[in-house]
Amino acid sequence: MSHPAQREVTAVAASVAKQLSGTDHAVDVTLSAVAPLEEGFPPRSPLLHLARTVAHPATVTTVRPLKPPHRWPSHLQQTLESIAAHPGKAEATPGAPSIAATVEHHLGTVRMAAEAVVTEPGDYASTWRRDFVLVTATHIALLTVTIDD
Repeated sequence: MSHPAQREVTAVAASVAKQLSGTDHAVDVTLSAVAPLEEGFPPRSPLLHLARTVAHPATVTTVRPLKPPHRWPSHLQQTLESIAAHPGKAEATPGAPSIAATVEHHLGTVRMAAEAVVTEPGDYASTWRRDFVLVTATHIALLTVTIDD
């Protein structure tokens, strides 16, 4: 991790992940990649191309834009709730809002957001994975939520 936002998101997300992890699985929430938005905002490249700049190009197969983009934290919250061991457990945590606030504090307001399908090589594949591509005026980032056995 080289960008300060990555370290901060990891620290904020650690308590959320601990609350969501169980005896048979571990949850991880990371800002797995951050890169400068080289072409400026709004980018001229399609979201799929942008996603491939922060994840290995061969691993990103599709992207689904999240509209309006300022609602990306609610999509993250739904993801966290879907993996909670008990209904409402993730909702009781400050999870998504605190993670979103940390991302936007360091990178700026998210102006474009998408869910990306990222496939990992066999030896490193998580049991379950959801990726969010986040584009600000100056950066593009990949926020990853995984569950491992």
